[in-house]
Parts: sequence; structure tokens; C-alpha cells
Amino acid sequence: MIGALIWIGVGLVALFVGWPLVQARRGAEPGDADALPLERQKREALAAIKEAEFDRAMGKLSDADFAQTTQRYRDQALTAMAALDTAATTARRPGAVRMAFCPQCGTKLPPRANFCGGCGKALRSQAA
Repeated sequence: MIGALIWIGVGLVALFVGWPLVQARRGAEPGDADALPLERQKREALAAIKEAEFDRAMGKLSDADFAQTTQRYRDQALTAMAALDTAATTARRPGAVRMAFCPQCGTKLPPRANFCGGCGKALRSQAA
């Protein structure tokens, strides 16, 4: 009797510990494997822009170098965002248009968003 209770307790603890892992896998979409390198490229480019802004504020980077550096990283981030947006649109329904990122500020959008959570821009007119 006590052995059965111990096994039930161990099972409950294992379920409690493993539940977040099960939920994380369940949330993954089929097209996400293709989006991982693009998502990483976007994050790295945005981090490089923040680093350049910090270096400029600290006086380590001139205005000309800052403009050149940030433009290059902005281009990389926008390219990745556009590819992610295209991949998200075609992965859901080939005929449907859905934006993955706000065209105004670049914030990642949740599915079926009508407004951007970052800047408040209306998205309905853009998706037509």
C-alpha cells in the first residue's frame, strides 16, 4: 500500500516537472523549424543595433560609423522579418495574408492581431 502511494507521488512529481516541456512542444508549428535561423538572424541584428547605440552613447563610435553600422544591421533585420512574414503566411494558408511583424515598428504580432501591441498601428487595412 505504501509502495503504491510512493509510486503515485513520484508520478505526480514527474508530471509536474515535465508538463512545461510537453506544452512547449505542443505550441510549435510545422513551419517553425524553417523560421529558427531567420528568428536568430533577426534577434542578432537587433541586438547589434542596440550595441551600436550603446557604443555611440559611450563615445566609442562616431556618428558616421554608427549610421553605416546600424543601416547594415537594419537591412539584415528587415530581410529576416520579411522572410519570417512570408513563411508564416504560406505555412498557414497559401491564399491568406497574415503579418508576423508590424510594418511600422517590427514588433512580432500574435495570430489574428488587429492592432500592433508595440505601436498601436491598425493592421486590418494592411492585410487586404
